[in-house]
Amino acid sequence: MLRAVSYNIHSGRDLFWRKRLDQMVNVLHEIEPDVIGLQEVHQNPKFGYQAAYIASRLNYEYVFAPSIELAGGHYGNAFLTKLPLAEVQVIPLPSKREGRSLLKATVIWSGREVSIWNTHCSLNKASRHLQIQQLLSWANQQPDIPRLIMGDFNSANASFSPSYADCAMIHGKANLPTIPAFRRRLDYIFASRHWSVCNYDLYPIAWSDHLPVIVDLEL
Repeated sequence: MLRAVSYNIHSGRDLFWRKRLDQMVNVLHEIEPDVIGLQEVHQNPKFGYQAAYIASRLNYEYVFAPSIELAGGHYGNAFLTKLPLAEVQVIPLPSKREGRSLLKATVIWSGREVSIWNTHCSLNKASRHLQIQQLLSWANQQPDIPRLIMGDFNSANASFSPSYADCAMIHGKANLPTIPAFRRRLDYIFASRHWSVCNYDLYPIAWSDHLPVIVDLEL
């Protein structure tokens, strides 16, 4: 069984901007995922090289996808895994304001290549619509590859239907907020038709303003 986690770490801080990166790492260690998609991650001297630090603490491989230049470095998304990493690609997404990116990673799981996409869509509705349409177009070009699309989509009704299933919806948990302070679900994991989604859950801790999204799947 493959365990995947998507987690917006809010720059390693909680809702009140207190530093919580170490607590977040401890939670990820407890969850023991095979693959992790992180959003709102710093890789710069001012706020720290967070992707590198988390990966070092967990003993995972990592890849960082810069979305914007910030504080003498970058800010964006990260992918971490304890599985063999076969291929990585970082692609800019269309955006009118703040830069956004897609991190595409291919890992080897149970002797098979599996594609994991991690992203963070725009707050701007028009940009977000373009980004989701672009993601769906790319995903539909490779329908035979088992894939997960995860991240913070900044939308309460994000969908890749019918090509990809909403893992929360499969288990009747689409009403659970992933950002509790605002009572909204913004974080998703979508699974291609190859997967059986065995479990969906949220980890109920307040180290970030978002909760970690956890899914267990089988091919």
